[in-house]
Amino acid sequence: MRTPLLGLSFLVLFAAALFSGTQEEEEHVISRRIWHLGNDDTPEWPEGPIAPDGTGIELTFQGQAFEGDGTLVLTQRHVNDPWHVEINGTRVCTLAVDESLGEHTYHLPAGVIRDGENTFRLIGEQEQDDITVGDFRYYEASFRELFGLERVVVEVRDVGGDPLPARVTVTDAEGELVELFYAEELHAAVRLGVCYTSDGEAVFEVPAGRYAVHAVRGPEWSLDSEELTVAAGGASSRLTLRRELDTTGFVAADTHVHTRTYSGHGDSSVEERMVTLAGEGVELAIATDHNHNTDYRPVQESMGLTSWFTPVVGNEVTTPIGHLNGFPLDPADEVPPFDLQDVGEIVAGMRAKGARAVILNHPRWPSHETGPHGVMELDLLTGDWKGDWSADYDAMELINSQTEEREPMLLFRDWFAMLNRGEAVYGVGSSDSHTVGGVVGQGRTYVLSSTDDPAAIDVEECAENIANGRSSVSMGIFCDLRFADRSILGLTYSPEEPSQGGEARSIPDGITLRVAAPSWVRPRKVTLFANGVVVKSRGLDDMPEMESPGPLDLALPVDPALAWPDHDFWMVALVEGDGVGGAFWPQLNDYTLAATNPVFFDVDGDGRYTSPRRQAEELVEAVGTGEEALQPLLARVDEAVGVQLLRLARRALLEDAEERARALGRGLDRPWLDAWGEESGDR
Repeated sequence: MRTPLLGLSFLVLFAAALFSGTQEEEEHVISRRIWHLGNDDTPEWPEGPIAPDGTGIELTFQGQAFEGDGTLVLTQRHVNDPWHVEINGTRVCTLAVDESLGEHTYHLPAGVIRDGENTFRLIGEQEQDDITVGDFRYYEASFRELFGLERVVVEVRDVGGDPLPARVTVTDAEGELVELFYAEELHAAVRLGVCYTSDGEAVFEVPAGRYAVHAVRGPEWSLDSEELTVAAGGASSRLTLRRELDTTGFVAADTHVHTRTYSGHGDSSVEERMVTLAGEGVELAIATDHNHNTDYRPVQESMGLTSWFTPVVGNEVTTPIGHLNGFPLDPADEVPPFDLQDVGEIVAGMRAKGARAVILNHPRWPSHETGPHGVMELDLLTGDWKGDWSADYDAMELINSQTEEREPMLLFRDWFAMLNRGEAVYGVGSSDSHTVGGVVGQGRTYVLSSTDDPAAIDVEECAENIANGRSSVSMGIFCDLRFADRSILGLTYSPEEPSQGGEARSIPDGITLRVAAPSWVRPRKVTLFANGVVVKSRGLDDMPEMESPGPLDLALPVDPALAWPDHDFWMVALVEGDGVGGAFWPQLNDYTLAATNPVFFDVDGDGRYTSPRRQAEELVEAVGTGEEALQPLLARVDEAVGVQLLRLARRALLEDAEERARALGRGLDRPWLDAWGEESGDR
């Protein structure tokens, strides 16, 4: 099971000061013990036993009935899946999804505690979700009575004054997220310090004090913040957001989105997911619950949110060898087969159900070694792999903002190797958000679209564009390669006339790289790659636009005189930026990023793009693999084609050695020969 990695995803670690109001309220102890529940030893958690106590708790305690609502307090750690608290057979709450160790409070409904003996139970839905939990207590007072809460109203508007869906974040004087009370409603999604609103109004209660409120709605919009003093009688704030990025011709897609309702873990209900999608400006929302064809539209329509995004029925087909997203699908159809061990069969099953786009998710998760690319031992030079695998899918995730990846270039190196091998696999960005706090749409894909109306997006068109690289990857930054005033992502450029006598043709003059970012994100470096090799890298700090804070929109010319290969090649642009570093947009990985999909250049003008692998094969077919033939070839091709030539020469040498061994009657049982072949991926 995939579990979210973001620790800020739900309720609350209380400071001692927050309980100052409890001095007049008697604390009733249910149990001071800390349990370890689950199925694995946890020596790294000193507050509880190393070995599990079991998979649930049942105990009795003495109580006295009281009128009105109460407050349940407990300590918990590493909760990722649903754990339900019942008192006397009544479900009181579900534990907050939060990996950190801390004290949490929950509403205790009136009438649950009775005179005499009471029964307390904690029941988990997934026994493999190891947690520590205990120190159960309650107070005969509501949150409002216990903490002295005051009402706060935050309005979010666009520059024209119209209400705007947004993410509202509340922090204390130290910049820490604070708990928001009594904020649950149909048009809100609330967690620790966060209140998403789909109707432009966030209403909640907090103790009197000084706070900061922030509003954002994804990287196309500005940030607005205000200091707020909450006193007796409450407080109000009005925040204004303006559109800072022009993404005309593109729609913002999140290709990997979950709900607790249908995936069974995380903490976002499907209703809360509708609010968060609207609040983050996601325009094409692809539902990808595990082995479930999820259709958002009925819930979206019932909540009146159809104008903000187009939903897509998809499925994260969760298999023993990896996770793949497929869309669009029919919600009434059977789910694609997910218990297979062959990638080709899995992808074929998804396409048979109607999927026009299939994406390999988090190729290096759960670790670099145990993710699909680690298990298949992907060779970062040649793009070869070991064992049974096929790259029949259309795209792979280069950014998954809810998967920890400290080194942003890791998956790009994997991708470049596959492109050089000749695999038609394109890049996407996604959030993989399972929770309300894990920012949906933080990683996203900007897809070329014939309409900019988020309610009228052509799903089939966008699925085809994702499958054909007509898109760019984004985490806080937008980029596009353009020529003759149009995007050329995923396209092949061919000269108007064929080359004569092998004459090399450079890329055309007039290609530009567009880089855009909101005022709260700062791109720092641009790198151009040809066949995976750096052709140009430059910092952006010397740009005049960087001298003052504000949104950026740069058109950087791509110099045709750079050292581009004199044979067919692909080009990718990568933009790297600073991490945001603010509680209003929490990041698991401390950087921002954008990347184009490849533009292919038919340099020799034969009317087709030829990959480095295929170029090497054609050269070997023409001249062979002898040293005399290879020397002049290696001198005139780039690194990507050269590596493929050496791979073919090595394979030919291995085959020749095997032939000689067979001729000498020594058989093929030669350990050194087998090891050499396995190392090269040729056996």
